[in-house]
Amino acid sequence: MSTSSENEAPFQISEVSSKDERLPSIVYGPATPVPLKMTFAELLDYNAEVRGDRPAVISDPQNLTLSFRQLRERSIRLARAMANDGIGKGDLVAISLGSRVEYFETYFACARLGAALVLLNYAYTESEMLTLLKDVRPRMMVASPGFSYYDNTKTLPKLASEIPQIEKFVIMDDIDQRYHLSGSLDRSVRYEDYIKQFDATSGALPKVSISPYDMTNVQFTSGSTGLPKSVALSHYNIMNCGRYIWQQTRMTDRDRVCLPVPLFHSFGMIVGISSSTVAGSALVLPSEIYNSRKTLQCIEKYQCTAIYGVPTMFVTAMAVKDFESIDRSTIKFGIIAGAAMPPELLRRIVNVFPVPRLYTCWGMTELSSFVSMMHETDPYEKRIRTAGRLFPHFVAKIVEPDTGEALPWGEKGEIIASGYGQMSEYLNNKEKTDETLRIHQEDLEPGGVGPLGDGKSLRKWMHTGDEGFLDPEGYFVISGRIKDLVIRGGENISPMEIEDRLIEHEAIAQASIVGVPDEKYGEELGAFVELRAGNPRPSDDDLRAFVREKLARFKAPRYFWWLGGHNDKVPSEWPKTTSGKISKPHLRNMVEDLI
Repeated sequence: MSTSSENEAPFQISEVSSKDERLPSIVYGPATPVPLKMTFAELLDYNAEVRGDRPAVISDPQNLTLSFRQLRERSIRLARAMANDGIGKGDLVAISLGSRVEYFETYFACARLGAALVLLNYAYTESEMLTLLKDVRPRMMVASPGFSYYDNTKTLPKLASEIPQIEKFVIMDDIDQRYHLSGSLDRSVRYEDYIKQFDATSGALPKVSISPYDMTNVQFTSGSTGLPKSVALSHYNIMNCGRYIWQQTRMTDRDRVCLPVPLFHSFGMIVGISSSTVAGSALVLPSEIYNSRKTLQCIEKYQCTAIYGVPTMFVTAMAVKDFESIDRSTIKFGIIAGAAMPPELLRRIVNVFPVPRLYTCWGMTELSSFVSMMHETDPYEKRIRTAGRLFPHFVAKIVEPDTGEALPWGEKGEIIASGYGQMSEYLNNKEKTDETLRIHQEDLEPGGVGPLGDGKSLRKWMHTGDEGFLDPEGYFVISGRIKDLVIRGGENISPMEIEDRLIEHEAIAQASIVGVPDEKYGEELGAFVELRAGNPRPSDDDLRAFVREKLARFKAPRYFWWLGGHNDKVPSEWPKTTSGKISKPHLRNMVEDLI
């Protein structure tokens, strides 16, 4: 496969509307290169043929490496066993595992059969698992009895007894042999016994026509309220996001990518597995769940050339006691995404980690992860202050959240997007699907994006809930989640700009701003802050003055709460989601006890 990035058409800006002399915030990604149209089974077959002996996945906790040829052979054997149990096109297979090679084998087996893999967050409680699986109704589940501090020994029997739609449980051993099911699990089989039933050449797999547009993956997205929503994604969605990441980063089949992010997340499944499969590069799994020391050790051990992570992962890695003594010199590039990315933190990652080519991005699961990304030729200030420009074959607008009307260029609003990565639906949730994917009649007006290729149909827009604006050159500047805005005395305040400013202070490692109920102003600003090791703690007044040097007076937080300080109601560590982001809902829930 070849890339034509050198010949790409530049991104385009919408023409000026005749009813408004100001330029509307509408931007188009390049028209080339054209998207790939193949399935992941076909892509794995290609890699097994072209670079069969090169490593596809290296699992440090399992002390195991699979080449592309071995991955193909084992996934075909698994597919034969699954087909023997009736799994086929359109079926769902759930998986609940940490980062290990069986995740890859199961995904490619499903892709070969036309089934879709349902990715479960390993931190879900028994109640959450029951509710979500009863909703999506998979026919098979692949899991382990537990790992690290996640114990499934009671959850799995509960699922077996309450969800008869799951016809088969394929259970693998805990790597560390800490967790064991106390008795036999109904309708279950050991993973290795299951995969050994067939070899890679024994008989033909069922003949089935699989399209690149068929669903291959279901991922759950979490919100601040309600149950996670199940996002349906196709081969075409996921593969082309991976393809454009490969193109942008100049990844090759000689690269080894350290992947500490969880595989159930779009960062792991799409940015990790998809882009590396397109590139033919190796993915290194340093641990089943994130461990900063093991991540650094694996960079040295396997001479990793790239690292992917959310901001908190980089912060904790750089805080490891013997950080400086671990060799990280092989790192050439990295991708950071998934949460607020203050410029000062990005500078530290580029210069201290160091990650010479650090790519910032913006996107979401419903758009198959990234929609915009930096390019290495972009000016330094653009690379640390923006989320890059639009990927090929996407179009985006900045709109007024309530009306959906495109705002003038440079104004903040909700980012909406449409393109190859857009999900088809939230499974079994038409109401949320229709609320999120919307048609805009104004697309037909002068200055609008116009109809789709057939000249009649209107495109559907993904309403992301993210706030941002376009700078003069068409780079996305992300200012936060609309729902995270703090409204103080009628002023809409973005937490991200205050967090960015606080992290510029030499004594602050991380900061998170939340709204605090206030009788006079409606909301006040509260700052949770973490002291950077080796620095004296500044006073609250010093920090307010520091904020006011660059920002308006009313943007200085009224409250400061120090992690690990003298207040026992403030935790010693950040509450985080399982994907490593700071959990603002958890922080907001603490506020009532703190004021």
